[in-house]
Amino acid sequence: MPIFISYSQQDAGFVDILATNLVKAKHHVWMDRWELNIGDSLTSKIEEALTDSSAILVILSKHSVESPWCKRELTAGLVRELEERKIIVMPCVIDNCKIPLFLRDKLYADFRKNPDKAFALVENSLGRISNPAQGRAESPEFYTDWALEWNDPEIFGWSFRWTFVDHGPNLPYVVVGECSANGDNIANRIFKVALDDGKHIEYIRNILQTIVVGFEGKPLGGLIEDTSVKFVIFKATGKSGETWTLMYTYRRMGIDNGMDTYVHLDNNLKFALKHMDDVDYQPE
Repeated sequence: MPIFISYSQQDAGFVDILATNLVKAKHHVWMDRWELNIGDSLTSKIEEALTDSSAILVILSKHSVESPWCKRELTAGLVRELEERKIIVMPCVIDNCKIPLFLRDKLYADFRKNPDKAFALVENSLGRISNPAQGRAESPEFYTDWALEWNDPEIFGWSFRWTFVDHGPNLPYVVVGECSANGDNIANRIFKVALDDGKHIEYIRNILQTIVVGFEGKPLGGLIEDTSVKFVIFKATGKSGETWTLMYTYRRMGIDNGMDTYVHLDNNLKFALKHMDDVDYQPE
């Protein structure tokens, strides 16, 4: 999901630089002048972007604090914070303006004194919601935390791996899973090139999509009956004909409730793919 930037048009010069630097840092940015076309409904498009955004960067200036549009966008962001009970609104101060009452207890990025330090703070704050290699999927019953790691295939026996932890406040146990990808010689060469070019996340995402599509109509799952490690092995083929062999291991840890546990392994892979698609940005 994109990062929404709320600002006054009179601060467009500053915002252009900020947004460009965020895109260079691989963040997906939504800004009205980049996204709206002639004939678009301003109200509906902005409302949709505010609803779907991962975070709202509020640019605070003498111009924006007096802008009716900016006030409405800020109100919408604060309402989402209350409803979703998580931080969404992130203030950025760019001149000596009067900070709105409901933002005064928030830490803000101060671009007035040290712009580089302020941008670093924005980057670090966005990292927890826009990192394509780490995330959390939530449901009413439990959470799935996951992370992706990779390495040089010439050094280790695997090239990339997802780790999943399913847990919840009402569950006496956790389920830990790892899905490791081992490539043939062609796959390892292609992935090494992607690593060197900085395109490995995009490549891994494409392999993950191939895996997820392959399990449509025939879900991947498993029954956990004891403490032993279970595993399943399957293959995926890349666009250049390279072959990846994947091994998904999983086990239950914690309190034994005396019952068997069925795990939907393919759901975890779907969670990871959706997150990578939500936060990934391919600038045109």
